[in-house]
Amino acid sequence: MKRNHVTDTIIDSGLITEGAHIVAGVSGGPDSLCMLHALCQLADSMDLTIVPVHVNHKLRAEADEEEDNVVRICDRLGLDCYTFEADCKGVAEELRISSEEAGRKIRYEIFDEVASQIEADGVSRSDIMIAVAHNADDQAETVLFRLLRGTGIHGLAGMPVVRNSEAGYMIIRPLIDIERSEIEQYIRDNRLHPNIDASNMTNDFTRNKIRNELIPYLEKEFNPSIRQALRRYAELADLDDTLLNEIAIASMDGHISFEHEPERILLDIGEIRNNPPAINTRIAGFILQTMRLDKFATFELITQLTTLMYSENPSGSIDLPMGARAYREYDTIIFADADDDYIIRADASLRMIPQVMMIKDFHPDEDYMYAVFDFDRFNEAHPGKVGDLKLRTRQHGDYLPMKKGSKKIQDLLVDSKVMKRARDSILMVAIDSEILWILPSKYFAGRQEQEKGRFSPKYSVTDKTERVLLIEIAENL
Repeated sequence: MKRNHVTDTIIDSGLITEGAHIVAGVSGGPDSLCMLHALCQLADSMDLTIVPVHVNHKLRAEADEEEDNVVRICDRLGLDCYTFEADCKGVAEELRISSEEAGRKIRYEIFDEVASQIEADGVSRSDIMIAVAHNADDQAETVLFRLLRGTGIHGLAGMPVVRNSEAGYMIIRPLIDIERSEIEQYIRDNRLHPNIDASNMTNDFTRNKIRNELIPYLEKEFNPSIRQALRRYAELADLDDTLLNEIAIASMDGHISFEHEPERILLDIGEIRNNPPAINTRIAGFILQTMRLDKFATFELITQLTTLMYSENPSGSIDLPMGARAYREYDTIIFADADDDYIIRADASLRMIPQVMMIKDFHPDEDYMYAVFDFDRFNEAHPGKVGDLKLRTRQHGDYLPMKKGSKKIQDLLVDSKVMKRARDSILMVAIDSEILWILPSKYFAGRQEQEKGRFSPKYSVTDKTERVLLIEIAENL
């Protein structure tokens, strides 16, 4: 292998492991051609399998000629090139995005498709990588571009050196530490003949204006090392962003759950709302990413979600893109479809077993959920009506006796922060409209109610109790 700065930098990055199968995105431009050639230089010593992939976007008149050039270059390097044609304009119109965005989306989908074919041929997923040719100058331009548009620390971290594709394959950027001038020198030294995209020389696009006008102006008038400064800024931002993300992920542990049929995400904000905004903005972002709404994660939307977390109002809702919605019920924020009217139903698998016995014979089965009351006091209030006890959900007019007076079940469930859609799932033991026992439920806010439920104090067992009414809850036979 002929050593040079480019190949040495790629080796030193540690991105490429021996024996890897590398899907290399090759447009045929200077960057991707430099990357492809350098990877081929490393192939023998590192036992690499290089799989070049070219996507013809059909956007320019010379696109077919450029495809032919890439195929010829790969042939001279002893490689078979996978070529694909893409209808970028059609995808852009269908998805209402720019042709550039459509091209990027299509490219990465094709890279995933080729990687999956390699995996299907028996190569371990961990040995498959997708290599793209963004360089150090691209990184600087990306940071400046995002800064001008208004971005957070995550955007200022620039393009990640390593990330996972939609299908879970590792995407690497081997040239991310190599400047464009070094790539151009590599092209000359190795007498390569890249495709030249003339549109890069025009200022029709914002990124081109940044590359061709703004950065040269900043270099001349403010800082001749502005590119390096922007890259250092990205590296520092990435360090902070990584740390804050790790804290946010740890903060979500045990406070986020997923439901299916219908699909929904539940975020318990009881403790999370005590986090600083820097953490909760990331939690909101993670959830939007899980819902595949991350491309809509604007500053305004993230702010709306964090406001919902911190609000003293126990209810509220936000319309999300693509027909989704986030709504709060006490200390839970639910992310679901906008037309979701899902109501949690009661557990129909349970039955009630009432028994009357002498207190000396009271030995409950600990495998059952149970409650115990003074039978004689109950019988005085409801003579001969043990058989009328019902295990059911709430009804209009239900109340729970208190030490002083009584409380409507509706008011009790509201005070106990039971979300509206779960209130009809709460089971209770009732005699007419009087409730003896509200069974435990995870939808109560308090731990005592979650584990034991709520009991009527009207028939509490005392040291004068002789007979008890034991109510056990068991699974239906």
